[in-house]
Amino acid sequence: MPFIQQQQESSELHLFWWLWPLAMLAGMLLGAGALNYSADGRINVLLVWLLWAGMPMLGSLVSVVWLFRPAKPWLSRFSGQSVFWQPNKQQLWWLLSQLQWLWVWFALGIVLVYLLLLLFSDLAFGWSSTLLFNSELLVETIRLISCPWAALWPAAVPDAAMIELTRFARVETTETSLQQASGWWPFLLASVLFYNILPRLGLVLFCRWRWHHAQRSQIHVAIPSSRQATEKNASTNQLATAVLEQWQDAKVVNWQLASTGALQLGVQDWQHDQQQWQQCLASKPKRLLWRVPASRSPVAELADWMQQARQQQIEQAIWLQTDAQTVPERHIASWQAFARQHELVWIGN
Repeated sequence: MPFIQQQQESSELHLFWWLWPLAMLAGMLLGAGALNYSADGRINVLLVWLLWAGMPMLGSLVSVVWLFRPAKPWLSRFSGQSVFWQPNKQQLWWLLSQLQWLWVWFALGIVLVYLLLLLFSDLAFGWSSTLLFNSELLVETIRLISCPWAALWPAAVPDAAMIELTRFARVETTETSLQQASGWWPFLLASVLFYNILPRLGLVLFCRWRWHHAQRSQIHVAIPSSRQATEKNASTNQLATAVLEQWQDAKVVNWQLASTGALQLGVQDWQHDQQQWQQCLASKPKRLLWRVPASRSPVAELADWMQQARQQQIEQAIWLQTDAQTVPERHIASWQAFARQHELVWIGN
C-alpha cells in the first residue's frame, strides 16, 4: 500500500493525510492495552515504562545511527514507490522528518489515552521483579531516570517509601497503599515526554534542517548548470545528436534494463548500484553510453550519477530503448529535455 504520493514530473512528495490519525490511533491502542489491569488489580509500572519510554528511547538512538548511514533502501518500501525509485537528498530528509513526525503523533496518542484514563478511572500502579530482591537498586535507577525533570517537577520523582510500598507483594487493600500506588502517574507522564516525545521532536528538527539545507544546495547547484547549458546552446538551443557507430568505444551503462556484459544500474538494491558505479568511475572511462528504457521517467538518482561523471570530464550520450509502451510525444520528449538539461549526446535511431 503506498503511503506517499508524488506529483508527475516533479520531485515533490506528499504524505497521505490519513497516516496522522492512524498513527495517533495506534498510540492510543498501545496506551490502553498497557494500562489493562492484571488479575490482582494493579498495573506493572516497570512494564509500562519499558513500552512507553524505554523502547522508544532505544528507537530514537537507532534512528540517530540510521541518519548517518549512506544508504536508505527501506525508504522506497515505506514510500510505496517503484522498487527502482530512490529518493534524492532533498526527498530523503523530507521522508525521514515525516517518519519522525508520525512517531510523535503515535506518542501523543499514548499521552491522550493516558490522561483520559487518569481522569475517568483509578489507576493503581505497582512493581514486581524476580531478580530485584530489594528496592534499593530500583530506587537508584528511578532517581537516575528522573534526573531530566527532577528540578522542574519534583512530584514526578517517586521516593523510596512509595517504591517500597508499591511492590506487588506488599500492596494491601488499604486507603494508604492505594493512594501510594496511584502516585506513579506523574513519573510515567514525565517519562513519555522526556524519553519518547522530546527525542523524536529533536530528530524532526534535525531532519527538517537537513531538508532545507538540501533544498538550498540543490538551487545553488542548479543555477550554474542551467547557465552553462544555456551558454553552450544559446545560438541554436538544439540537442546534440550522433549515430551509434560513433560511440562504439564508449562504456555502456544499462539503467533499469536487464542485460549481460554491461554495467547495470537501477535493477538491484541501492548499495549494489553505488558499489558498481564507484567501480565504474574508478576505471576512468572516457565516454559513457547510457542505455535507458523510454517508458520510464528520468529520476534524480540518474541525474546525480551523470553529474558525477560530468565533473570528471567524462563524455556522455543517451541511447533510448523504445517498446510497445512508448508514447513518443510524452516519453521521448521528456528524455530529450533531460538530455538537453544534462548536456548529453542524443543517439538517433
